[in-house]
Amino acid sequence: MEKLKIAIALIGEEGTYSDLVRQVCDDPAMLELCSPAFYEEEAAYRELNGGKVDALALYSSRGPAKRPAQSVEIVVTDNASFMPLPKEPTAEDIVKFRDILERDLDRRLPRIAIVQENPMQNPDLASQVTAEQGINTYGPYTSEQFLGDDNPSHFDGVVIPEGSSLPSSLSGGAAARFFASMETVITASLGTLRKEETEEGLADVSKLTKPIYTAIDIVRNRAFYDEARQNPLPKLFRDKRDDRKKDDAPQANSDNDEKGQPS
Repeated sequence: MEKLKIAIALIGEEGTYSDLVRQVCDDPAMLELCSPAFYEEEAAYRELNGGKVDALALYSSRGPAKRPAQSVEIVVTDNASFMPLPKEPTAEDIVKFRDILERDLDRRLPRIAIVQENPMQNPDLASQVTAEQGINTYGPYTSEQFLGDDNPSHFDGVVIPEGSSLPSSLSGGAAARFFASMETVITASLGTLRKEETEEGLADVSKLTKPIYTAIDIVRNRAFYDEARQNPLPKLFRDKRDDRKKDDAPQANSDNDEKGQPS
């Protein structure tokens, strides 16, 4: 695959960490994987929607970047990925999450956990989805019993209530926001960097690299996933039931013709 072109939009106070982001993108390891290009936010979206760049990474110094309409937010970490929902999850939400995990994040047959504020509202959702959709779904768990320990590392995806904090075991790791369920690939930094962090050299560089690396991975995962399904392998055996159906068809038509003839 050719080197990808990633648009980078810096939103907010100029100089807060724009210099640091540019330094990160000048790293030889980064330049081997992509060609980063800096834009203002509106120009970056124009380039993305016009197909001139492969993905967009947003960095904001004035609060979280705005989630595009009709998109589904996924928080991607090195272990599990999290789907925050403002409501109780449904079977349709789990199916959508499974599709995102498989196509965008390269998680085959993902294990999905459900965390709810009140697990008693739909206690049978996990078993229902497993039985009817064939998705490995577990729970529901409460936030207290699930997000405070190492449980998330045992799953590929976790559905959580919107506003929930990430597990304490992942708080020190890198994470990025991914706006899924769109044709374009858009990621964003999780949280913001304070100006004093960048000035004193205390900024966590992984917070800056994670959105870019996540965008690169998603573009590649989608390409491989779609390519593998364009030309499926032909059947390696012949189903004799198909042959019997073909043999029975002329006889059935003949019987129908005889029944339709006047006596």
